[in-house]
Amino acid sequence: MTPPADRRFTKDTPDQPAIVDLVRRRIAVLITAFALPGALLILGSPAGPAPGAPRIAAIGILLSTVPVSLIVYRTRTAFLWFNRPSRQAALALAFTVYADVGTASFLLLFRDQGTALFGCALFAVVSSFVAFFGTSIAVAFHVVATTAVILIITLRAALDPASDTLALAAAGVSLWLAVNGTMTVISQTSATLHSNLRTQIGRAQTDPLTGLLNLRGLEQMVLRRVDDGVALGFLLVDLDHFKRVNDLHGHLVGDDVLALAASRLATFVGDDGLVARRGGEEFLVVITADVDAAELIDRAECARHRLHVPRDAVPITASVGASLVTPDDVAEQDVRSTIRLGMHRADIAMYRAKSAGRDNVQFHGRPRG
Repeated sequence: MTPPADRRFTKDTPDQPAIVDLVRRRIAVLITAFALPGALLILGSPAGPAPGAPRIAAIGILLSTVPVSLIVYRTRTAFLWFNRPSRQAALALAFTVYADVGTASFLLLFRDQGTALFGCALFAVVSSFVAFFGTSIAVAFHVVATTAVILIITLRAALDPASDTLALAAAGVSLWLAVNGTMTVISQTSATLHSNLRTQIGRAQTDPLTGLLNLRGLEQMVLRRVDDGVALGFLLVDLDHFKRVNDLHGHLVGDDVLALAASRLATFVGDDGLVARRGGEEFLVVITADVDAAELIDRAECARHRLHVPRDAVPITASVGASLVTPDDVAEQDVRSTIRLGMHRADIAMYRAKSAGRDNVQFHGRPRG
């Protein structure tokens, strides 16, 4: 078989789905929309905040929605529902605290607390955010805060001698159910769906025979663990004469050989990289630790020797192609392009190893360092 020609790979589609950008933009619009009901009351309704300090404070709260909206518009990592970055928990909690405290402060400034009670319906919008993007801490804070605010405003409204206490109580309970009852159901449903999807995607990204990552899973793991603009080492390991193993010993023995090779490679690589089954009898190792070409070749030789144990019932030998891709090698300097180029170069080197008689290591290009 003719080895593939060396070439550059272009950047793949963005990792961030368009739907995430759409959700983020709509949340940003909703934040500023929160100010509209309050602005109507401030403009002259006797139910709104009283003139002086209360009205000034209310205007300050409304104006704060503008910078917060801009921050949300630009903060993409706060709105990833599935692959949630670690800092999302803090961002989601911060936004929940801001939305709840800001809304509560504004409503408590109303002269007519009966009108303020209707305004508690705005908490339901915050609930939708918390249900999908918040952690259990954000959910707990939101439930406690909104329960306290609805209760306080209901009691303050009931102090009016002309108020209908039973009607206010019914309104308060209805608002609490709308704000927190539905959020609890949606939050639990979201968590269950998230868990099930993670399980399904995990299965889709692993090889069922060896338990290693497949190529899709490998790419996703590298994208999560490695930043753009770093050098990566690649080893393409091809088990020698594997078809002969299946022909002489059967496919069950062949599967055992593949599983054994996978286990040895995973143990050898450890925390310094990732191992995937590329298909058939081929394995791809990505070294994420900082190595130069000479160190990568040493690791490739070590991996080849680790695979071969003479006392095995079916001894394993392998042809290994090694390649090192630096940021200078990829014009766009993104991780995905680096993976594709490194795998392609390692493939070329592996063909050279097979042409050189198998059971050896070949490096793509002249070793450096």
